[in-house]
Amino acid sequence: MGSLLEKFAGKIDLIYIDPPFATGADFSFKTEVGDSGKKMYKESSIIEEKAYRDTWGRGFDSYLEMMFNRLIIMRELLSDKGSIYLHCDPTANHFIKLIMDIAFAFENFRNEIIWAYTGPGSPGMKQFNRKHDIIFWYSKSNEWIFNGDDVRVPYKDPNQTLRRAFDAGKGIGEDEVTRYRERGKIPETWWADCSPVGRKKKELTGYPTQKPLALLERIIKASSNEGDLVADFFCGSGTTMVAAEKLGRRWIGCDLGRYGVHVTRKRMLDIENCKPFEILNLGKYERQYWQGVTFGDKISKSQIEQSIYEYLAFILKLYGAQPLTGTLHLHGKKDNAMVHIGVVDAPVTFDEVEESINECAQLKQSELHVLGWEWEMGLAGPNNEVRKGGLMHEAAKAKGIKLLLLQIPREVMEQQAVDKGDIRFFELAYLKASVKQTQKLSVQIALEDFVIPNYELIPEDVREKVSKWSDYIDYWAVDWNFQSDTFMQGWVTYRTRKDRSLKLESDIHTYPEPGKYAILLKVVDIFGNDTSQTIEVEVN
Repeated sequence: MGSLLEKFAGKIDLIYIDPPFATGADFSFKTEVGDSGKKMYKESSIIEEKAYRDTWGRGFDSYLEMMFNRLIIMRELLSDKGSIYLHCDPTANHFIKLIMDIAFAFENFRNEIIWAYTGPGSPGMKQFNRKHDIIFWYSKSNEWIFNGDDVRVPYKDPNQTLRRAFDAGKGIGEDEVTRYRERGKIPETWWADCSPVGRKKKELTGYPTQKPLALLERIIKASSNEGDLVADFFCGSGTTMVAAEKLGRRWIGCDLGRYGVHVTRKRMLDIENCKPFEILNLGKYERQYWQGVTFGDKISKSQIEQSIYEYLAFILKLYGAQPLTGTLHLHGKKDNAMVHIGVVDAPVTFDEVEESINECAQLKQSELHVLGWEWEMGLAGPNNEVRKGGLMHEAAKAKGIKLLLLQIPREVMEQQAVDKGDIRFFELAYLKASVKQTQKLSVQIALEDFVIPNYELIPEDVREKVSKWSDYIDYWAVDWNFQSDTFMQGWVTYRTRKDRSLKLESDIHTYPEPGKYAILLKVVDIFGNDTSQTIEVEVN
């Protein structure tokens, strides 16, 4: 949310959030592997467990502090006509109501909505079934959007209700009874007509806290107009985004879990005529914050060099390498390998790797390890060698240098993981693809192999369920003419709950004219991790 303030402060018209409460440190999920129908259980990552500890480390006090700090930013993001709906349950609503009164002002409280539902329960013999949630609605100001006519519902017994008004002499004629019956009424603040998603098998994604589409559609219709901007900052499986897209609203969604973001991506792609959207990794903001806390962000120009030195020394120590002096691009040495470290807030580039290779060759060294947070699009290729424009970049091999590209894990931002020595660096994913020219100006892409990153961390029982390399792939897409940092999806295939098959060959793409084109492939594995590769082709 902090990264959105510069461009979106005062521009979001509706926020809906369903923040986690008392869910334990359980960010795990179940998903199917490949087309076998076998299920995989994914444990929480260290960064997810850190989020839980930050939220609940001091009990309920830290939860309320987390929520209050975020609500303040949400208030800044809301437009003057905007509203926020916060979804919680009866165990926390009295505390949440107090901090929302402070963050949005008591006088801007609009409604407490009870979402009631029925279904199986096991309360034992000493209490009633817990079958309702609570949604608080606050506006930003005393001017807010409310489209009552867009959310009207049928009268439960329109003939009886309207007949009473007619008999009481309120001036409602017989013809008006029919009109009012058809028009319906604005719902009360208790909603019992939005069934839980578990009863709507078409909507089910397997995400544990998924909310029904009808619930979000009512909120979005009531408190926003077509073209307005809707946001969900705990978006989970993306129901808010799906409802907003179908109702002609613009939207922003974010979530800590990569899997939740990937589930949302596939749901959006299933919407007919879905408008183009981007998936952005805002991890650099987290890293910048971490860098400021760790090394200080209010430093003078004379201190910048010292801060950079401390950062490099910190990463080298975690990697088990010794620092080097007197070199331009090489920062350390581990055993027989030279080490280059990418900066905190930018991807490792082709030029950066090539300069490190050249310096390594000048020093007559035979091995180079490059550590990075992010990578220029298409950098990693088969056998973890470097690709540029899709052609195998032979610089390292020609100079007799073994090159290794390694991911700096997000866990370095977790002090507890650092203290325990739980930091592990992994090679990037292995992705092999080929392109063939099928006819004039036309090409087709085929996936040939994929090795998931962090393979050794995959539980043994999951590996046993994988019969072929493609089982690890959940989605892949092609940008046929990649020209910038933005991926433009031209062709896509992915597994769904109904259809677990996955095409390994793309459709044939025909270019408008001969020339050289950069094709970008994006693969998403079953854990939600992205891997990309660029291939340069010349069509004629």
